[in-house]
Amino acid sequence: MSKKKRTGTPRPADLRPEQRLPEQRLPAPFAGTTQTRPERAVAAPAPLATAPVVPKAAVNEPVQPTFGLIRFDRRVRLLIGICVGLFIVLTLAKINYSSITIWNQVIPDGSDPKRGLITGTPRNMRLDEWGVLAPAFLSQANLGYPVTNPGLGGDQTPLVMNLPVKHFIGLFRPDYWGFLLLGPEMGFAWWWNFKIFFTLISVTLFFLVLTRNNFWLSVFGAFWVTFSAGMVWWSMFFTLPISFGCLTFVLFMELLYAKRRFRPLLLSVPLALLSTMFALHLYPAFQVPFAFILVTLIATYIIQYRWAAILENMPIKLVSLGLVAVGIGVSGYLYYSSAKATLDTMTQTVYPGQRANAGGEGFIANWFSDFYTWQVSDTKFPTTWSNICEMSHFVTFTPVIILCLLLLFIRTKTIPPMLVGLLLISAAFWTYIEVGWPMALAKATLMSTSTAARVQLPLGFAGLVLTILYLNELRTTKIVVKPTYLLAGIAGVLAIMVYAANLNVSDSGGFFKMSQLLMPTFFFFVLGVLLLPDVQFRYRIPAFCVGLLIFLLPNLKVNPVGIGMAPITENIFYKTINEIRQREPNARWVVFGAQPLTFMAMATGIDQLSGLKNQPDLKTMHVLDPTAKSDSAYNRHARPVYYPYIDGRDSTVIQLGQAADIYTVGVDPCSPKLKKLGVKYFVFDHQTQPAEVRCLKLVTSLGTIQIYRTTE
Repeated sequence: MSKKKRTGTPRPADLRPEQRLPEQRLPAPFAGTTQTRPERAVAAPAPLATAPVVPKAAVNEPVQPTFGLIRFDRRVRLLIGICVGLFIVLTLAKINYSSITIWNQVIPDGSDPKRGLITGTPRNMRLDEWGVLAPAFLSQANLGYPVTNPGLGGDQTPLVMNLPVKHFIGLFRPDYWGFLLLGPEMGFAWWWNFKIFFTLISVTLFFLVLTRNNFWLSVFGAFWVTFSAGMVWWSMFFTLPISFGCLTFVLFMELLYAKRRFRPLLLSVPLALLSTMFALHLYPAFQVPFAFILVTLIATYIIQYRWAAILENMPIKLVSLGLVAVGIGVSGYLYYSSAKATLDTMTQTVYPGQRANAGGEGFIANWFSDFYTWQVSDTKFPTTWSNICEMSHFVTFTPVIILCLLLLFIRTKTIPPMLVGLLLISAAFWTYIEVGWPMALAKATLMSTSTAARVQLPLGFAGLVLTILYLNELRTTKIVVKPTYLLAGIAGVLAIMVYAANLNVSDSGGFFKMSQLLMPTFFFFVLGVLLLPDVQFRYRIPAFCVGLLIFLLPNLKVNPVGIGMAPITENIFYKTINEIRQREPNARWVVFGAQPLTFMAMATGIDQLSGLKNQPDLKTMHVLDPTAKSDSAYNRHARPVYYPYIDGRDSTVIQLGQAADIYTVGVDPCSPKLKKLGVKYFVFDHQTQPAEVRCLKLVTSLGTIQIYRTTE
């Protein structure tokens, strides 16, 4: 056969199985015979030989559901399902991670010291959580979740304090929905579990967009964020703005890149809702720098990837963004109208309202202090580093990645725009912390609302995102390995780790010894080497992720595991105060004693002069201080402490404490000023003297704690 004939129309025997036509049988009249049509009668269609071959696996492969930029495959749906399932089960079981079991020791009533504790150690130093927030939640619950609660501060404090309230603003506080739907104990569990599982879901989706659906790297990033020291030691408080911000980013990018004509309109509703949740979280010290990170990522993502897709259906997208702006504006206006008096009071306070910062105070510890968290605890840390919460942020690999990107740039002459943007925003935050910005620039960018200490966490988050995106780039970047660059990289990583160790030794005031830091320094040296572009190890990215997860494991034990709120609600002191409150709900109280006593009394919902004043109650304070000579002491967010002060002249002594949020008030229990304020009940944390109770009658004694009432 000639060559020409061999290259003509292929015979059936020469075709691959998937290309062959079915055997052609005779028409119906010839059924029952085995005769076939003559071969010459078979005319194979011309396109048969040139048609693209579709692999069998591709034909049977199910189409993965997508949501624009995110591919919601089986793994993503399974992760979300597991998180939602655990959230529901743990909430219904009343499981929380609060340190409220510390109340069993702070105000003992003879009960089991471990009442309400399943496992772990309650942290006494987390007073803001177990001593302020938990009682504030119960105070709101006992009063029916009002928008005004004098026991927590003046005006409409619950609206600006991020508490559960029966108000439309509650729609934008999903972490508190459990209180309104399920009651205080399940609501408390809801609040804790929401922060953990909502963060895992939202940050995973955030990284799925950034990494273009790298599932395992996205899940790793979510765990890294959620269980970093800067999250767990702050009782997961900062997870909420991170979660709301990350989901806002996801929905915004989905809207920009939406291909279906009306999808932007559908996305506008949840985008307006999530962005409003982020805005109304009302902690600008963290929100402002975190928002800069999100804006940087949006801009550089558009530059790095196909931004022409944004122009598709642009009129509908502009309308959708307009609807989002309207939704945010309307919600913000309604909220401001409701809380205007309180917000005005807050902005006029000495602390934090009129506080303006330009940075430059430096790190609480240093940029690398998280490398050595295994050597510190809440009771053992360098005294110059404030406390374990303030010194905790995120493990940083930013200096190592700068070295890696420099080596890559020498070879490839390019750096992905998102990595450049994160490096620039990190540099800006670093200068704010260490050097400071001009005050005009700080105010113009709203960074003046944040201290250098609070910018540490956004700086750490930017470095974390930088690391995840760099790892994602390593998967696709191919370079020719050169031993010279590899040795230079190893030497550079070693120099960075030695510098970090020396910095911690010198900064800690003798707390650390170099011998203590050898193992963690070597550990992070190995992780840093795994990031080098010239390291050719097939499993280096999984090895890096597993190594860091092992390092983060001890953080799972930071917060204890408890059930219910019995350490407060079953305490005899709480129950006694609550019974009196139910008989006389409008009576005012004052607690003469230490903060924990007044905080537990606050949990009952009583209207008391002492305790927490998230917003100053200026009407009350001006009765105690008619000339306002001590206005600078109490015109602030504070936790006032009252004590008996009798000088025969009805004097009131108001002084600012050592901390910016504590002031003391010395007043005569029988002062006409207290009578004018309607104070009827008095709690003393000590055995009283006759002069202190000359106008009072004893109601009950609980050990050294005594409760009195006015004789009138």
